[in-house]
Amino acid sequence: MPVSHRLRVRFGECDPMGVVYHPNYLIWFHEARDSFLQQAGIDLQALVRKGYSLPIVDASCSYLRSARYADEITVIAQTTATRVAKLAFEFRIVHDKTGETLATGRTVSVVLDQDGRLLLSLPADMKVLEAPRQPIEAAV
Repeated sequence: MPVSHRLRVRFGECDPMGVVYHPNYLIWFHEARDSFLQQAGIDLQALVRKGYSLPIVDASCSYLRSARYADEITVIAQTTATRVAKLAFEFRIVHDKTGETLATGRTVSVVLDQDGRLLLSLPADMKVLEAPRQPIEAAV
C-alpha cells in the first residue's frame, strides 16, 4: 500500500527565486522511502546492525512543475515488484492545494550482506515488502 509523506517546502531548499532546487526532490524521495519502511515495520538500523546494507544503485526524477517556498506537498511512495533482493520504489510528489503532480521518480536499492555480496532474496526482516502492491496512481 502506498505511503504518503507530507511536508512544507523549507526556505533552505529553494534557489534565490523561491523555486525548489532540483536535488531536494531526491531527498524527499528518501524521506518518503524511510517513512514507507517504518510504517511497514522495517527497522533499517537493525538491518545495518545485522550486517546488511542497501546502497542505491539507480535514481531518477522527472520534474513536471516547480515546487516553491512554503508549498505544502505530499510525497507518495510505493514499492514495485522485483525478482531479486532489491527495493524498487516509485514516487509521486503532489501539490496539496492544487492536486497537481509536481514530479515523479524512482529509486532502486540492492541488498548486500556483511561481505558486500548481493543477496538473491530479501532477508526475513524484509519479507513484508513482497506483498501485493497497489498502483501509485491510485494513491493520494
